[in-house]
Parts: sequence; C-alpha cells; structure tokens
Amino acid sequence: MNWIKQLTPVLTTGHWPLASGVLLLFICGFSPPALVDRDAAPQRRFTVGQLRQIQRARTPAPDINALAVLVYDLDAERALMTRRADLPVSPASLTKLMTALLVFEQNRLTERVTIQSQDLVGEATMGLRAGEVLHVEELLWGLLVPSGNDAAMALARHHSGQVSTFVQRMNLRARELNLRGTHFANPNGFDADGQVCSAQDLLALVRLLWQYPLFRQIVGTASTTVASHPLRTTNRLLGFYPNANGVKTGTTGQAGQSLIAGVERSGHQLFAVILGSTDRYADIQAVLAAVQRNYRWTSVRLPERPTVLDRLFDAAGNRWFLRAEGDTADIFLAEWERQELRVFRRVRPPPFDVWRAGMEAGVLEWRLGDAVIATQRLIVR
Repeated sequence: MNWIKQLTPVLTTGHWPLASGVLLLFICGFSPPALVDRDAAPQRRFTVGQLRQIQRARTPAPDINALAVLVYDLDAERALMTRRADLPVSPASLTKLMTALLVFEQNRLTERVTIQSQDLVGEATMGLRAGEVLHVEELLWGLLVPSGNDAAMALARHHSGQVSTFVQRMNLRARELNLRGTHFANPNGFDADGQVCSAQDLLALVRLLWQYPLFRQIVGTASTTVASHPLRTTNRLLGFYPNANGVKTGTTGQAGQSLIAGVERSGHQLFAVILGSTDRYADIQAVLAAVQRNYRWTSVRLPERPTVLDRLFDAAGNRWFLRAEGDTADIFLAEWERQELRVFRRVRPPPFDVWRAGMEAGVLEWRLGDAVIATQRLIVR
C-alpha cells in the first residue's frame, strides 16, 4: 500500500469511531486541539465574543483607580494588561531603581562610604548617622528595603563625586536605554519639577535589575539588620500575597501611591506596575486576580499515539506505528488562545528498505496561529 495515501486525515474519510476515540487522548486541561496533517497552518481568526474577551482581559477594570497599570510576564516576554503604560508620571521612590541600577553597573559593592551630614535628608531612612562607615552593598539594602533617602544620597555622592553629577548620569543612562518617558531631578524620588517616569520605563529598569541575584535577594526580603540598622520593607505584599518576591513601593503627595510587584506564578516571573493609585494594594490584588483568570502557563503532555494518523506503511505494505518523543515545554496561553492550539504532523518516512524501530519519521508541531510554539520528534516503533 502506498504510504502517501495514508496522509489523508481520517476525520475527512468518515472513520468517526476511530476519530472519537483518539480525541479522548487530548484532554490536557483545555479543549482538545484540532488534528491536522498538512504543511500550512491556518491564519488565526477571532470571533466577536473572543475579541471582547481579549479587550476585557487587557484593560484594567473601572474600579482600579491607578493612573497607570502594566502587567508583564517575564518568561513569555508579553504585556498582559495595560493602561497608560507610556504616560510620564511622578515616580516617587521608584526613582531609586535607577539609582540602584547605576550602582550595580559600577560594581564597586565592597567599597566603604563615610556618611556625611548632607546625606541625611529625612523622610524614609535607613537610620544613618554622620560619620559612620558602611559598604556600598550595605547601603543598597538601606536603599531598597526601607527605601532610605539617606542611603540614596550617600550612594549618589560616592558613585559620582557629587549628587548633581550622579543625576546627570541617571538621565544619560535613561537616554541610552531609550526611556522616553523618563527624566530625573534627584536620586531619591522627592517630588521635583520635571521628575517623571512611565510604567513601561520602570518595567525596563526592573528587568535589567532582575539579572542581579543580589537585587532579587534584597527586594525579596521583608526585614533584616544591616550594619546594626534594623530594616523593614515598605512592600506589604512580602509575606502576605502568595509567591510575592519583590519589588518596590513609592509614595509622595504628588505621585500618590505606587508599587511594582513581583510575583512568581507556576514557576514563571510576573511583574505588575501600579502608578498614581489611592489604594495600591487593593489595585494590585485586583489586577493580579484578573490576570490569573485570563492567562496561564500550561504544561502540555502529548500522548504516545497523538493523532488519528499514528501509523505509516512501508513499501512492502507493513504497518508501522509512531510515538511522540519528549514532552513539550510549558506554553503560555491566554484563555481565548486555548481553543486556537493546533497539532500538525510533518512526516519524513525512512528510506523504503531500512525501516526499523527507533528511527525518526518526522515531527509533531504545536502551532498557535501561524507560529510553531513546541515540537516533538515522531519515532517509528
């Protein structure tokens, strides 16, 4: 029997009992994907209902009063929810993220800094005293855990010689990073004319800082003692919200309440940015709950006989079965995408005279729209 004739989908030839049985193999936590066996993937088309669902999922609910909102999945590299993410607003102490970035990039964490009286600017502090000596790394803890303005001033002065020069370097680095909605006037976040940052620019800073293990350790710490100074985080999500692992708060009269929250979900990192809120913790929990409802990472396990076309015939008419080898990686799916997942079989039969178990006979492709998002090898058995 010619094996090419076997590539016609069983679903189109009327073998409904076989097709119905095989469909049961695809229950992976979502609706069974369509089974096809061709090269071209269909273009994705959304229904009116799906389009409405997409719009609702990507837009914060009306009762979320924050001026700007941005939720981002780091591993999927995908923004999940946005509201005015490019709007420049007063960043308050989230300014300290740029201060921290310059210090980390300079990489002089073991150097010693003598605290001066001009560093002690008040408001939130780590409790520094003029004349005491701390390492740069210790000042980073004071900068990021209790949001110490004194630590910010000491770090800025040590980094660049004087605070005004440090602010110039903050703005230079912002231009290098193409942070178009950002301008700094001080290193600590006090309200000042022209000091602004957008949610998407702050996210860019967090993504850079997240590459430093020490940064992740600091912003994930609820309380500690550094150089005899007891420090307690300003981020009330730590120890309260499940799997919260950072990042930072900011509050001034001009900025209102702001928060960047880091949350680990299903082994993947999520960041939520809330700017200009009157109740940041209520807003952040509502935003994260909405994202949880509409998006998820799904671990797809393909069965050993994954399609109704699970067999091939060699030139002599002998029947060979196929198995899928290896699990797919986790797949990030929105609720409306779960019905769009399709499986394709791309067959590459062995030469006619050398068929044997264990030989590769093609691949299975998991496709979302026209993108291949996971593959498995097809093995003769």
